[in-house]
Formats: sequence, structure tokens, C-alpha cells
Amino acid sequence: MEGDILCDAVIMNQIIFNFSFNLEQIMSRLRILLMVMALGVLTACKDKTKKPGDEDRPLTFAEFGELFPASKLPYRISPELLKEKTPDSLALKPKITAQFLPDTLANDNFNAKEKLRIFPLAYFKSSDLHYVLVKATGKSGSSAYICLFTPKGQYLNKLSAGVIKTGAAKEITSSIDGRYNIKVNTAEKRTSTYTATREDTYGAYADGSIALIMTNSTEPASTGLYNPIDTFARKHKFSGDYTAGEHNLVSIRDGETAKEFQFFVSFSKDKGSCHGELDGTARFTSATTGQFRDKDSECILEFKFTAGRVTLSETGCGAYRGIKCMFEGSFTKKKEVRKKK
Repeated sequence: MEGDILCDAVIMNQIIFNFSFNLEQIMSRLRILLMVMALGVLTACKDKTKKPGDEDRPLTFAEFGELFPASKLPYRISPELLKEKTPDSLALKPKITAQFLPDTLANDNFNAKEKLRIFPLAYFKSSDLHYVLVKATGKSGSSAYICLFTPKGQYLNKLSAGVIKTGAAKEITSSIDGRYNIKVNTAEKRTSTYTATREDTYGAYADGSIALIMTNSTEPASTGLYNPIDTFARKHKFSGDYTAGEHNLVSIRDGETAKEFQFFVSFSKDKGSCHGELDGTARFTSATTGQFRDKDSECILEFKFTAGRVTLSETGCGAYRGIKCMFEGSFTKKKEVRKKK
């Protein structure tokens, strides 16, 4: 009798043990299932801020950056990338482009009435600048732009970095190397057997200014001056070319805003023994004066505009000229030759 009771007790203990063990396994699996479900919900919520089509609310600059594909330097904007047909679903919505990009972004390469779609290409961060690369596409072709922002998301400037147009003889591509040097390559078919090429290397600075560093070209050498901003807009009343002799030029072009202007200065003095050259973005300090301050040196260049003339004076710009000459003097505005319609 006692043996039967002992046997029953052992069996009951085994049943309780098995039940407890199975219950623990069930609870463990249930916890894992709940964790997986929670992770899925969090991932889904996070993904909602990474879709280019999201325009339900204003985005932060960090969220805007998350819309761009992961990319690494060096980066190339190739003809294939410009010609590639990108699904419309990947385009940035108008409210997003309006929040972060200027409405004049593609005016230099497209007709103002042409309907465009803006696609995210790449996003890079340096210590003092954020580089946002986008592609604009329309019926006439595609164009790419490198847009510069502060780390806090303030738009500063842009550079046209790629153009492919239907039936056009000119093709523009570009690349950014590991040091953030921007190389813009222009190829223009002149004849059936000859294509002229030019490579312009630019550097971008923390204030958003973009400077031409070097130009390599297959074009025959010219005795005249090469003006890197010659084709830029010149609608402002002071925009134009000012000269003082054959090898002295002050070129003024419109800025991104009414308070700025772009310039290129090149001069040769003392029978060619002393040269100077400088370009960048200056700001109007009054209705008739402007100033350029170089972030990499103590150079300050002053502009004073009068009717048909501009006068230059400098402080500390020795890095951009010979030691025996300065950025100074008065230059007369050339009459712009209007093309016949």
C-alpha cells in the first residue's frame, strides 16, 4: 500500500514538472513572438519617414537625407545615370522639393513651363557642408545638380553637374572625389569626327561659394581670356563685363539672391610680368558697393559701381596675385551685343 502511494506521488511530480517545463517553453516562444511583432511595427513606422513620396508632414533635414540612396565617394554622374528611366514613384513630392530646394533649381537647363520630376541621387557630408545630389527630368532631357547645405539644413548654393538633352551636341557629366573636389566634364560634338572636351575642377567652401580651381581643355589655345562665368545670367543692372585693356577683365553675373553677385577678375600688369586672378560670390553692402571675403585667407575685395564702371580695391589678396601688383583700378563696362531673334 505504501509503495503504491509513493509511486503515485512520483508520477504526480513528473506530471507537474512536465507541465511547468512545457508552460515555460510556451511563454518563452510567446515572448519571442511579441518581440518580433514589436520590431516589425517599429520598422514599419521608421520606413514611413524614408519614402520619397511622403508629404503628410514637413520633414526634418535629417529625414530629408534619409530619402537618398546610400552612396560612397568617389561618385560619378554618368551619361547612363542621366539617361536612365527612373520610376515616377521614386520622385520627390512637390512639397518636399519646395521645403528644401529652390524653385529656380533647374531654370538654367529647362524651360520654365516644362514639367519636371526631381529624383534623389546621393547625399554626402563633409565637416562643414552637406552635398545633396538630385536629378531633374523632363520631356527635353535630364539634368543633375549638386546642392550645398549647412549641417543644420540651410540651403547655400548649387552647381549644374550634368546635362543630357535630346538631339543636343553638348553633353555634361561630373564626379566628386574623396576630397570633395568636383570635376565637371563637357563634351561638345563639333564635327562628325571631332568632339571638343573640357574638364573644370571646382571647390566648394563653407559659406556655399564655389570656386573654379583648374581647367583642362582640348580646345586650341586662345590669346583671349577664358571667362568661367561667361554663360551665367546677367539680368542685374551691374552684371556684365568690365575691361581695362586687352588682358584685364572684371566679369559680374547674377547671384542666387538679389543680395549677391558672382564675379571673375583677371588682370595682367607690368607688361605681363605680374598677374592676378580671383573668382567667387560677393555680397552687396549697399546699392552701389559690394564685398568679397575669402574664407581661406585674409583677402577682402571691394567693388564700387558707378554708371558704366566698376572700381576695385583689395586688402590682403596676395595669395591670388603677384607680389608687385594688386586687385585695384577702374574698369569700363562693355556694351553687351544683343543676339538677333
